[in-house]
Amino acid sequence: MRILAGDPADPDLGAEVTLGEGRLGGAAVPFLRITSGEHRKILVGEARTDGDRVEVVIRAAWSDEQGWRQSTWSPEDLTGTLAEPAHRIEEREKALTIAKALAEGSRNTVADLRGLRYEMERQIADLLAQRKNTALRMLMAQLVELSMAVSRARDVAQEAVREGRFTTVVMRHCEAMDAGLGDEVTRLQALLSSVSTFAVAQEGEAQQRFNTLAAAAAAGLGLPALILSLYGADDYLPFTWDKAWRALTPIAGVLTVAAGIILLRMPGRTTARRYLVAFGLIAGLVSVLLIAGFLAP
Repeated sequence: MRILAGDPADPDLGAEVTLGEGRLGGAAVPFLRITSGEHRKILVGEARTDGDRVEVVIRAAWSDEQGWRQSTWSPEDLTGTLAEPAHRIEEREKALTIAKALAEGSRNTVADLRGLRYEMERQIADLLAQRKNTALRMLMAQLVELSMAVSRARDVAQEAVREGRFTTVVMRHCEAMDAGLGDEVTRLQALLSSVSTFAVAQEGEAQQRFNTLAAAAAAGLGLPALILSLYGADDYLPFTWDKAWRALTPIAGVLTVAAGIILLRMPGRTTARRYLVAFGLIAGLVSVLLIAGFLAP
């Protein structure tokens, strides 16, 4: 595959090289890119060049097709990833300049990874504010996957720094990439720890909500029985249309007050849907009592 590393409008800016699979000698520079397109991919690996060819070895790839997860990659994913940054390349130091451009491009991609972290933070904020119904487990899984991708990229950068077979300029890019990725790993781990704490709190809130619903169910079953036992049902059974409202009105009233108190004390934000569901259950219970009263012997 033929690629152009630079600006096609300026023939002196960049160099036309061949992207191949042949084994090239020399030291490898870190290769980190985020592709564009319908589904973004994070490509982590290393690259070598002899000035005429560039060999890219991808060690791992992640895709956001169904949330960030490790996936496969194809040579077509590399299209356009070597065009930036553009440098003026002379034949005398062609290989060195291309290696510097590759390392600089990997360093610049750290900022794109930071943008992905910002996206995850926005999703977590929407989840906490209940602006979106996002699955917490999915968010945690994506955070783990992004942390893996950043850690793999940092390993490649550290390996290049340890080898130290580059010029000062290339080494500076590798060291800056290592430092930036180290900061991102720390922030992602802290974010994952915070989300884990929220998950524990959410489980406690779910248990409290279950207890509240159980109390509501107990009230729905116990209050009608208590009211009927206090009033007595012999004078109303079997129901007629003029007797039914007298027997069921106090039951419906007490249940409505109980449901309102329970909904107000339920953890989390109470939505209009919850009120409708509660009043629907009350109407259903009163309807069952009404039908039973009409069918009583």
